[in-house]
Amino acid sequence: MGMNIKVKTALRAILIGSTVLPLVILAIVSAVQIFGFSKTVISDEAATAGAAQSAAIANIADAYMSDAAGYAGMDLFVSSVKDVNSAKADLDTISTAAKAGGSVLDIVVSGSDGGVLYSSAGVAVGTHFFGIDDSSSSKTSAFVSKFAMNEASYKKNVFAATAPLSGGEGYVSVVVDAAKITDILSASSFLGHGYLVVADSDTAFNFNGSVSSPSADLSSSVEPAVSSMISTNVGDAGEKLTSGQYLGAFGHINGTSWVWISLYPASEASSSVMLVFIVGMVIIAALILICVLVMVIATQKVIDPMLGMLSTMKEINAGNHKERINTDGMGKEFAGMSNIFNEMMDESMMSEELHRTVSDISDNMLFEWDFAKESMFVSDNFKEKIGLNVSGATLNNGKFLDSLMDENDSEKYKRDMTNLFKDKGDIGGEYKIKNAAGQDMWVSMRARCITDRLGEVLRVIGVLTDITSEKNATLKLAERASFDFLSQLYNRNTFEREFASELERSTGKKIAALFIDVDDFKFINDRYSHAVGDEVIRFVADVIKSKTGESGFAGRFGGDEFVLCVPDQNMVENVEVLSMDIIDDLYSGYYSKSVDTTLNIKASIGIAIYPEHSQDPKELVGCADAAMYFVKKNGKANYHIYQPEDSNLEGNYTSSI
Repeated sequence: MGMNIKVKTALRAILIGSTVLPLVILAIVSAVQIFGFSKTVISDEAATAGAAQSAAIANIADAYMSDAAGYAGMDLFVSSVKDVNSAKADLDTISTAAKAGGSVLDIVVSGSDGGVLYSSAGVAVGTHFFGIDDSSSSKTSAFVSKFAMNEASYKKNVFAATAPLSGGEGYVSVVVDAAKITDILSASSFLGHGYLVVADSDTAFNFNGSVSSPSADLSSSVEPAVSSMISTNVGDAGEKLTSGQYLGAFGHINGTSWVWISLYPASEASSSVMLVFIVGMVIIAALILICVLVMVIATQKVIDPMLGMLSTMKEINAGNHKERINTDGMGKEFAGMSNIFNEMMDESMMSEELHRTVSDISDNMLFEWDFAKESMFVSDNFKEKIGLNVSGATLNNGKFLDSLMDENDSEKYKRDMTNLFKDKGDIGGEYKIKNAAGQDMWVSMRARCITDRLGEVLRVIGVLTDITSEKNATLKLAERASFDFLSQLYNRNTFEREFASELERSTGKKIAALFIDVDDFKFINDRYSHAVGDEVIRFVADVIKSKTGESGFAGRFGGDEFVLCVPDQNMVENVEVLSMDIIDDLYSGYYSKSVDTTLNIKASIGIAIYPEHSQDPKELVGCADAAMYFVKKNGKANYHIYQPEDSNLEGNYTSSI
């Protein structure tokens, strides 16, 4: 009897010690990891949220810089630097249209020294414009200024999108109300308490709920990092803040001198993690108590019930999550423990169901690959939007996302997955796939490896975000930069680039270049107004496009000059007929409602043929220009095919290739 007691006592001590001690160690390690990991997770989320939410602000800045660049290329603005009074009426017309949306407050033309020459809002001439500083003279393309808090001329928080005028004799600026940006900031949030700040070296928006404040008012844990970022020009991805009063991340807003700052109060991070820590400790404490009770009665009538419990746990681990311990015939204590276990499993299923529900109602599409079970889970919205059957799919066996990509994106995706498994960290990438409807869809993917204590990968969890709208917006901005805004033909730089490429692809086939100049265009502008002149430019462009269709392309070289590339062999052979058709259609007349008059447009056309007249794109356009100049000298309103002696005439074409 005494031996049995000693054996039971020893067995109980061994079983209790071997069970309870690991749980105590787990509790300590978990406490350290939870508090440390939470800061990393919050900083990562802050970086992701900041980069994503600041994209809208970058788009706003890009749009106004594009507008400023468009104005800077207009002859009206270039000439206004020398004679602003004669251009004022047309400048007022453009400014009124620009301000119709409400966010644009002013269009400003300033000299190379920054002094105001024209302001639609009435800023005094000669006043130094706030958007022009000492560094502006080195700018060769559009840029945005720092924010101006309650700027005196506009009584609002504003910024300016500025572009240097052609010729470098001044600038044109679009003054914009910063309210559109502050509205975005006030609506931006992450993880409940996180928010987005935008700042430059002088001004910060949305810090601690303030619409605007000096950058120096940023907290002591934020301001030095931001100042360093501005002065050292850290990239868009920025850097993370994992200590101090705030957790978060910083990065430059693309194309500007502004910095985005995503902040999460460190005190809130501790509070949110504390609840998870307490729940975890309560669960571990409950498990310890259960283990002690089980070990006490293990030497009596618990062996069979324990085997039953182990069998049930195996069923649950195998995937039968509805399986529960049968408490029939058990003692009161063991039955109670089993009931607690069953309740915990019920809570676990509820938690899993909650996770699925949250993933289904979120805009983000989730997937999870379980290495142990070799199974793929995807959220319902993933199935709905992507429409991919993941049965038998792994991450990169050609049956998952890579099956929806073209060859280039598929190779990039596979390389990213290889790096993910190699580094056992996380990756991010953007890919174009086919969605459930068979349409092109751009997605941003973030994936992370979940490893065990030995560093072996257990799961890969990923998030897909639909970024189709953002990608399309970026492509549209790029397209706008390639076209002349008035004629909707290629601008000069784009035409010359495309023309050179066309010659390279020609493999010796003939290509015609037609240099088209509107005769007496200045007379039209002077007699009927520049607005009617713009109508004529659009009419000429439409006629040129109607004659070539998809068989060629054209560009506007500025003013009333156009160049047409004709690679179609049949049209090249009949290029004289094509030229006369253009001349006849132009002369048939354009009716202008604004002046109630039909204008008969005359044009002179010079023709040069590749490779007969030149194999160099610059020289070939120059030959067409010289041929056109011959027509100008001999009566206008006609066409002429280039002859070598035409080069003695004085053309005006210079290439920017």
